[in-house]
Amino acid sequence: MITVAPLCSWFWIGALAAAAALLTALALRRQARGAIWRALGFALLLGILINPQRVRQITQPLPDIALILVDHSPPMQIGNRARLTAQAAAALQADNTITQTADVPEGGNLFASLNSALASIPPAQLAGVVAITDGEVADAPLKLSFNAPFSVLIPASGNQTDRELRLLQAPGFGVSGQPVTLTFNVLDHGGHDSGALAPVTITADGAPLWSQSVPVGQPVSVPVPVHPGPETITVSVAPLPGEVSPLNNQATFTLNGLRDHLNVLLLTGSPGLGVRSWRDMLLSDPSINLIHFVVMRAPGEIMSVDPQENAMAPLPVAQLFGTDLSQFNLIILDRLDPTGLLSADNLASITSYVQNGGALFDITGPEFSGPNSLANTPLGAVLPASPASQGALTGSVTSAFTPTITALGTRHPVTAPLAGTTLPPWYRMQAATISQGDILMTGADNLPLLVLTQAKQGRVAMLLSDQFWLWTRSGSTGPALPLLRHVVQWLLHDPAVQAESLHATIINNRLTITRQSLGSTVSPASITSPDGTTRTITLQPAGAGQFTASLPASTPGVWKITEDHFSSFAAASQGDGVEYQNLAATDAILGPLAQHVIWLGNTPTPKLEPLLRHRHASAVTSAQTSPLLPPFALMLAALTLLLLAWWRERG
Repeated sequence: MITVAPLCSWFWIGALAAAAALLTALALRRQARGAIWRALGFALLLGILINPQRVRQITQPLPDIALILVDHSPPMQIGNRARLTAQAAAALQADNTITQTADVPEGGNLFASLNSALASIPPAQLAGVVAITDGEVADAPLKLSFNAPFSVLIPASGNQTDRELRLLQAPGFGVSGQPVTLTFNVLDHGGHDSGALAPVTITADGAPLWSQSVPVGQPVSVPVPVHPGPETITVSVAPLPGEVSPLNNQATFTLNGLRDHLNVLLLTGSPGLGVRSWRDMLLSDPSINLIHFVVMRAPGEIMSVDPQENAMAPLPVAQLFGTDLSQFNLIILDRLDPTGLLSADNLASITSYVQNGGALFDITGPEFSGPNSLANTPLGAVLPASPASQGALTGSVTSAFTPTITALGTRHPVTAPLAGTTLPPWYRMQAATISQGDILMTGADNLPLLVLTQAKQGRVAMLLSDQFWLWTRSGSTGPALPLLRHVVQWLLHDPAVQAESLHATIINNRLTITRQSLGSTVSPASITSPDGTTRTITLQPAGAGQFTASLPASTPGVWKITEDHFSSFAAASQGDGVEYQNLAATDAILGPLAQHVIWLGNTPTPKLEPLLRHRHASAVTSAQTSPLLPPFALMLAALTLLLLAWWRERG
C-alpha cells in the first residue's frame, strides 16, 4: 500500500507547485529549449516534499464462526425431538470450528432470535448459520439478511402430518338458560383430507354435550347451553392416523354463565325495621327482580271503609302459590305468621318448591314460638329448627347477647369472613331445637342462631332472630348486609360460598387446587393431565376450612382434579397459538431459504464442516513504512535536470 508523509504543510507544497507550473508555462510560451527539463526537475522536487511511502501491513488470520440456533418452543418437546436436538447440537459443537449458540425461547420467533445473535458476530467471520427447529416458523423472511450458508436441521425423519382443532368463536360469557354459539374448524396439516369426516366431541366439565362427525376444513357452529357459574368447555377431535401428536386435537375455554334476572319473593309478616335492610340489599342489585308483600290484612278480611279509600290489596295467594311459585329463584319469609293467611296447601307448595331445588330463607320473630309456628305446618318438613319445648330457655329470649361464630362457622364460607371480629349485640331471639343442618352462629345461652340445611334438591336457611337490622343503624359496625348476602349466595349455589367444594385454576402455567371443607382433613387429590398421565398430591391446610396445593401445568388442554367425590376441571391455554396450530415437522417454510436441509431422524449426528463456507478473514496487527524512492537519489536527479535545463537555455 502506498501513502504519503509530506515534509511540509500542503499549503507550501501547493504554492510551490503553482509557482513551478507558472514558470513552466512561461518557458513553454517562450519556447525555451530547457522548459521540459526544468518541469521534470520541479516535479521531482515536489515529489521529494510529498515524500511517498510504501506501507507493509502485518495481518493475523481470524477464525470462522458458525452460529447454531436451537429452537426451544414447546412443540420441540414432542416425541423424540428434544433428544434428537440435543444430540445434533452436541455433534455440531464437537467440530473444531468456533461455534456460537443462540436459543429461541418459548413463545419466541426464530428469526428475531437469529438477528439478535448476529449482532455480536462480525459479518466477515460468519461462516454459516445452522437452525435446529421443527420448521414451523411464523417470522420467516422472503430473503436472508446475512451473507453465509443457512442450514436447517429438523428433528424428524421427513415431513409429518398433524390434525388440529381450532376454535373460531368461543364466547367467554353467556346468559344462563340461553345457548351461545361455538364455532370451530378441523384442519389436517401435511395431508389431503379436505372434506373427509372427523368425529368431534364437546363436553362441559367432563359431561358430554354434543358428538358428531364434521367435515375437515369447514367451519362448524354448535349451540352450547349456558348454566350459572363457570364451566370448562372442551372440544376434541379424533386423532388422524399417523399424526405426530394429539396435543392440538382439543381446545378448551371457560364459559361463565350469568343470570339474566334473579326473581325474589319477599313475604313480610308485619311492618318492621328489618324490611328496609332487606330492600336495600335486594334492590341494590339491578339483576334482581323483587316482589315484596307486607301482610297488613288476611285474605277475605272485610275492611269497614269505603273501597275507594282502601289502598291495601289482598295477597294474591292463588296466583303466587298456584302458578307463579316456580318462577322465583328465592323465597324469603320475614317474621311470617301464616294464620288466616296461607293454607296448608299453600305451605305444602313452598315445601315442594324447596325439595325440587328451590331456596328458602326464614327469618323468625316471636311468631315462631307460638302455636301457629311455621314449624308446625307442612313447611316444617324442610325447616331445620322447631320451637324449643324443654330446657332453661324457651320461647322468645329477650336478654342482650352477642352473636358468636361457631367452630363450624369459622370454616364455612358464609360466616368465615366474620370470624374473629367483634359483633354488636342483639336483644331478642327464638329458642329452638335443631333437627338437621349446620349451626354457624349461636346467641344467648349458646342457642342456635343461624342454621343452614339441605332439603333434598333445595336449600333452607333460618335466622332465629329478627334483629339483624340493629347492625344497619347509623354508627353500628355490625356486618348485616354481608351476612345476609352470603346466606343468599349460599342458597343460590354460588360456588364462592359452598361448604364443600373443589376448585382448580391454571394461571401462568401453574395449577392451583383449592378444596373447601368443613372437615379437619381431606384426602389427597388425583390429577389427570391432558396427555392422560395421573398423579396424586397432598392438599395442605390454608386456613378458614381451605386446603390448597400447586404444581406446574404447562401442557395445554384440560386438567381433571378429583378428591373424594368432587371433581374440578381447569383449562391450560396454549401459550403460543401460532406454534400449536401445526405440530407437524416440515421443510416447506425454511426449505426455500436453506442451502442444506437435514432430517435428524435419518442423520442424527451431522457434521458441521460441510455446512460452512470458509471466510479467510484477517485482522491487521501492525504496519511497516519505507520511502518509495531514496530521497538522496531524487534530489540528485532533480538537480541534474535543473542544471540540464540551464545548460540548454545557455546554448
